This record gives sequence, C-alpha cells and structure tokens, in this order.
Amino acid sequence: MAHEIEYRILGDDLQFVEILLDPGETVVSEAGGMMYMSGAIKMDSQFGAAAGGGMFNKLLSAGKRFMTGESLFLATFTHSGSKGK
Repeated sequence: MAHEIEYRILGDDLQFVEILLDPGETVVSEAGGMMYMSGAIKMDSQFGAAAGGGMFNKLLSAGKRFMTGESLFLATFTHSGSKGK
C-alpha cells in the first residue's frame, strides 16, 4: 500500500503544485520542474526510467520522452532530513 504525499494546487492562470514530503519520501519530476525547495530536499537527475529496470528500459523510456518533445532526464527530490516537512 502506497503512502499518499501531501500536495495542493495553487494559482489561477499560472498554476503550480506545492508538495510536502515527509522524511524519506521521494517525488519524481521533469527536469527543470522545481521552483523552490528547502535545504532538507536532495535533488538527483536520472536518465531513462525513474525506478529500477535495466539499461534497455531506460533507453526505451528516454526515447519515448524524446519523441514527444520531453526531456531525456527526470529529476527526483527526496526529503533527506530527519524531521519536518
């Protein structure tokens, strides 16, 4: 069973999502999708599929994103602190 991440959508014409991560939680985004993050958040970039899989799956995933005009890379943001959000 997955844990639900706390989020809210803000703004009218230019919407954005505010996400509150508990310690150890991770969220995946397109590269360049972060506007602001606190000091306890660690960012990492990945090529291809975000989770697991072999090199073929990573290439296939990146190829699909490339064909649709998306970035080949994904960014992961992890709360690396011990408390707070």
